[in-house]
Amino acid sequence: MEAERISGLRAKIEAEILPLITSDYVFWGLPYYENPGDTLIWEGALELLKRSPHRCLDTCGWQGYRKIPLAKETVILIIGGGFFGDVWRRAWDAVMDAVAWYPENPIIILPQSVFYEDAVLAADDARRLATLKHLTICTRDRASYDYAKAHFAAPVRLVPDLAFYVDVAKLRRWALPENGRRLYLKRRDKELPPGLVDLTGDDVDCRDWPQMSGEAGPFWRNYHWIIAGIRRRLPERLGRRFEAFAYRVFHRRHVLRTAVRFLSVYREVHTTRLHAMILAALLDKEIHVLDNSYRKVSGCYDLWIK
Repeated sequence: MEAERISGLRAKIEAEILPLITSDYVFWGLPYYENPGDTLIWEGALELLKRSPHRCLDTCGWQGYRKIPLAKETVILIIGGGFFGDVWRRAWDAVMDAVAWYPENPIIILPQSVFYEDAVLAADDARRLATLKHLTICTRDRASYDYAKAHFAAPVRLVPDLAFYVDVAKLRRWALPENGRRLYLKRRDKELPPGLVDLTGDDVDCRDWPQMSGEAGPFWRNYHWIIAGIRRRLPERLGRRFEAFAYRVFHRRHVLRTAVRFLSVYREVHTTRLHAMILAALLDKEIHVLDNSYRKVSGCYDLWIK
């Protein structure tokens, strides 16, 4: 992906998001789990927030929301991703419950894909979100933007996925030499579209992210249990700080490095995962989009890469 194109996407992200961060902020819903795509979003967000003059007052993982005292001017940032809607409902319910505590605060939903199959649930969510006086919804593809504009009362912005804001030079330092093979990255979860024809060939490896396939070493397979065990032995405030530090410094770096080393050896990437597409683009791979079940992959490709 050309440096000028990446620079343009970064400038678009800065112009749309940084002016919304008008005060010190909290950053909630972080991916304390193995998905490299969500970790790339987190990495890009941290790079972006370095450009804000305001301080981060609190962080938490996607299962760690809790009600804390916040001044009304404190900005609430909710991590971006693909959980706005009813596909990954548990994650979105956690967000909805958390933001309901702060109807007066500025709330920014960072770039998301929005998708509902249940129109009744979507209408109920719209009513709940309408109680938030200073909500901004950022979407990362045209279909999500159009849907949000039609169904929600809050202002909606069209913004590139925050993975485009990562430090590309940092990623490329972890890259390995190409082996001449092609990768068919096939997701194994509920977003796999029905009737997908597999890519075959002697030079094709059909795999998912290593972290999503149980290929991590024994230490990393037990990493979450280790952190949880240490946290339980500490006072609540110190335990939360330890958890945040462990995931931000060690876990995030490990997930990113593993993803880059995995993807970088292939000359060509066929993918049903959005962030495999974005990472492949940042690493200058040939990309073929196979899409997920509700077309968020092709939506982002058509808008920001194609």
